Amino acid sequence: MPGMNRQAEKVQPSPSPTPRKAERGHPDAEVTGDVPPRKVYVELTTECNLDCAMCIRSSWDTPGGTMAGETFRNLVEQLADLPSVDTINLSGFGEPMSHPQFFDFVEQAKRAGLAVEAVTNGLLLDESAAGRLIDLGLDRLIVSVDGISADTSRGLHDGTFGRVAAHLKALHRLRMVRQAARPEVGIEFVATRRNIHELPRLRSLGLVLGFRSILVTNVIPHTRELADEILYRRHSTTSRPARPSPTNPVVDLPQLDAHSPAGPVVDRLRSVGAPLRVNGADVSGTGPYCRFVHEGRFAVRWDGQVSPCLALLHDHGYYFRGRARRVRAYHVGNVQEAPLARLWAQPAYRAFRGRVRRWEFSPCIHCGGCDLRETNDRDCTDDTPPRCGECLWAAGIVQCP
Repeated sequence: MPGMNRQAEKVQPSPSPTPRKAERGHPDAEVTGDVPPRKVYVELTTECNLDCAMCIRSSWDTPGGTMAGETFRNLVEQLADLPSVDTINLSGFGEPMSHPQFFDFVEQAKRAGLAVEAVTNGLLLDESAAGRLIDLGLDRLIVSVDGISADTSRGLHDGTFGRVAAHLKALHRLRMVRQAARPEVGIEFVATRRNIHELPRLRSLGLVLGFRSILVTNVIPHTRELADEILYRRHSTTSRPARPSPTNPVVDLPQLDAHSPAGPVVDRLRSVGAPLRVNGADVSGTGPYCRFVHEGRFAVRWDGQVSPCLALLHDHGYYFRGRARRVRAYHVGNVQEAPLARLWAQPAYRAFRGRVRRWEFSPCIHCGGCDLRETNDRDCTDDTPPRCGECLWAAGIVQCP
């Protein structure tokens, strides 16, 4: 890369691969509304160098593990038969940089012509690791930051911000010295009642720490203690796309001060599904929207199991509106037993994607609650699992990079 002056004993830059050309078409897309696969999330390991109270691992019923080199190699090779997939995201529910073959996996994916992203807590991002990621041409690095002070990060990434900030600053400096455009750095901020006030201060650190974006997502309370920290007790998510009509007229607003009495009024309008515009821009939302299905994304667990999304990789539990809920994992197959192209095209998986696009689920996330909400096995309209009516991702409450 331009500006590199590396010593011979250090990792050499990978040869520039020929970028994959994403195929956006699909033989029957006009009929089914289906889209081709475009992005795969790969869980390299469930191991982590932290033990956070907020982590999904605190609610698991089954043990995790670490992806074998052969499994990852099979996965990358199989992606050649899905040329529409142009991005691989190394994340899941562990620390990907703790995998002993992490850098080898990044290199394999880059050689295959894939854009490569990695999500990390940033603690293993020392100067040596930063240099290797620049050498390998990692496209995007997303660093999880859940509070700047020790008090606001308590129960999340306890007291880690100082070390993470130092690593980000060193990476930023190294990129400038080498005139390296990659990796682009982003922040993932898990918002709670305790830390949300620090978001403006975090934003102001972009110039110093070198990040270009902040993805804000809500905390998922996997423990009862965290249930009081959520910011979506009265969330503003419409149950269906908001379309103007005589019974639901569009409200076209000017710019308003969110701290004025207008703030709660706008929030109330959004919560009841009013079509809203601010200075001509639509801000009303689109109702339930699964980015995994609508945008051609899927996930692969550490053992090769394939799921439609990250939320369905593992059995787990969480609390919503004060009540415990269990999510059963849903797998469509394993890359060790069948190629990805076949798994993506199988009738059962395609039927599930169709149900999600048409949103054939009960409005559980808006409902006062019933016993059927205890798991995602069935709802009051059907017993074909998984049922996604209470999906926090589709509701826009939780976001993934």
